[in-house]
Amino acid sequence: MKECLVESDLLELSDESLASFEQRISTIPKELCAPFHEEARQLEAELLTVYRVVVLCTKKEDDLDRVTQWWKVMVRVCDNFSGRLDKLVTEHPGCGAEQYLDRVLELRAKCLRLQKMHS
Repeated sequence: MKECLVESDLLELSDESLASFEQRISTIPKELCAPFHEEARQLEAELLTVYRVVVLCTKKEDDLDRVTQWWKVMVRVCDNFSGRLDKLVTEHPGCGAEQYLDRVLELRAKCLRLQKMHS
């Protein structure tokens, strides 16, 4: 199968999402809460987009080793996103971002199960 996307593209896309997130939250006044919550929601939405891309790639992939590798990359992406959300939760504990962190960790667990299932 000719790939339209490779793992490095996926990692670049997720890194760009994280960099934009960091840039946006750095401009939010520390005393506000709602904008941090909104940024956490946006970051989760961007992760779900990356996940959907991986789902499409794995559906078109015949090689089980490649499918396993896609899920391995997705676990790594989830780790990166959860790290950023965990930092946000720690720095702004009253802003409600922990619900997004919990969902990212659930998605990570799902991706890890899929990785193991295909290996």
